[in-house]
Amino acid sequence: MYTNRPLQITLIDDDPQMREMLNDFFTGKYAHSEVSTYATGEEALSKMMVEPQLIVLDYHLDSSDAMAMNGLQVLKKLKDKFPNVPVIFLSGQEKAEVAANTMKYGAYDYIVKNESAFHRLEILFNNILGHVELKKNLGAQKFFNGILVALVAAMIIGIIVSKMS
Repeated sequence: MYTNRPLQITLIDDDPQMREMLNDFFTGKYAHSEVSTYATGEEALSKMMVEPQLIVLDYHLDSSDAMAMNGLQVLKKLKDKFPNVPVIFLSGQEKAEVAANTMKYGAYDYIVKNESAFHRLEILFNNILGHVELKKNLGAQKFFNGILVALVAAMIIGIIVSKMS
């Protein structure tokens, strides 16, 4: 999917190689993307000022630092700060109950890190972009429908007034 507006994408993963791979993936697939990467949820929450179109979040953010928040804790805070931004979990954690918990707390989807993860991430992101465009077009359609109704009403009133004269 092509868009000429900069796409704000936030990546939160404690693995530097994964952050780099995700950054390369998004900048390669979506040339107009602006990618922000963070190693911890705490860093992301303190530095994120602009609402992104997408957040990709790792579940085990506390794997290298036991004092760090895990992905679920970060998700809850992100949803408080940016309630309408889709958050996709991308994690090596394969337990169904973990995935269900992330969805329960507002994740858009959960992807297991495996050989098809980037393909699935692309499909989900294209769906998200499609929904954003659809909402924008729906808003424009409602606006123009309102104008049309006002014009028709004005025409009818004009006809009635001209017949009364």
